[in-house]
Amino acid sequence: MQIPEKLVNFRCYAGAGALEFLGMTDVELPKFDPMIEKISGAGIAGEYDSPVIGHFQSQSVKLKWRTVTEAALGLLAPVQQALDIRGSVQLQDPGAGTLVTKSFRLEVRGQVKSQGLGKLEPGKPMDADSEVEAAVLRISIGGVLLVELDKFNMVFKVAGVDYLRGVRIDLGGV
Repeated sequence: MQIPEKLVNFRCYAGAGALEFLGMTDVELPKFDPMIEKISGAGIAGEYDSPVIGHFQSQSVKLKWRTVTEAALGLLAPVQQALDIRGSVQLQDPGAGTLVTKSFRLEVRGQVKSQGLGKLEPGKPMDADSEVEAAVLRISIGGVLLVELDKFNMVFKVAGVDYLRGVRIDLGGV
């Protein structure tokens, strides 16, 4: 058994093939808040919130930059942007008495919904920020794809199970 401890470090890439290093940034990862419908009626003792399979509220990735960079400003182009956030997570292996690492990767596809230029103060970070609406999210740990959400292609997979496959079939697709 390995005990996950912390993020050792990460880098953020963008562009075609997600190979362009974007610069020093802090990243706020998206939340998975399902779309909810309140259910009530005959035969139910009260009401409950029912999530819609594979459908989520707006999700965004927020990046905070130390300074304004060419790469960060390039995200303003009105096209789908590709972000590739690659990290290394430290784990304690008590049986072996060692520290080990495992890769963490978040792939994001979407358009920028805001770009802040920050502030100008001598000798201080500018605190510029970008917010990218996530239309596609893929999360891998240790090189294994664990979560895939593609809102435009109606795909929602967790641990290899495609929860929207039946919906796509019902709609006349595959």
